[in-house]
Amino acid sequence: MLNPLIPAPADLPGYLAKYTARDTAPGQARHDVARALTSWGLEQLVDTAKLLVSELVTNAVVHTNSRVISVTVSRTGGTTVRIVVMDTDRTEITPAASLGDDEVSGRGLLLVEDLAVRWGIERVVTGKRVWCVLDAQQVTL
Repeated sequence: MLNPLIPAPADLPGYLAKYTARDTAPGQARHDVARALTSWGLEQLVDTAKLLVSELVTNAVVHTNSRVISVTVSRTGGTTVRIVVMDTDRTEITPAASLGDDEVSGRGLLLVEDLAVRWGIERVVTGKRVWCVLDAQQVTL
């Protein structure tokens, strides 16, 4: 991990952490996001958030050439949060291919789609960001 989870400025309720793109990054991100949600009293989101951030960070580690991955979690309302995973890979974003019943990987974004209230992928000048919004009133895990 490059730096610990740090609070965002006072006018932006959120946390930011940057991780070296290696196999320990998903676990570190899970821990940090859970800590942020717990500090806001949103424990009911922890399990879902840990699963989704793990999937998104793993995708960035495995499928990009990024050296650093950043994760932000922002409180966007009384019961809602937005999680953003950003990498520096500038390759074209392609939708997931159809998976056969016997495929053992490639379902991460399907989990995000099923469990998040909203989600998306955006190209930015420095790479791309994948985000999802969770609502404690609509928890499915």
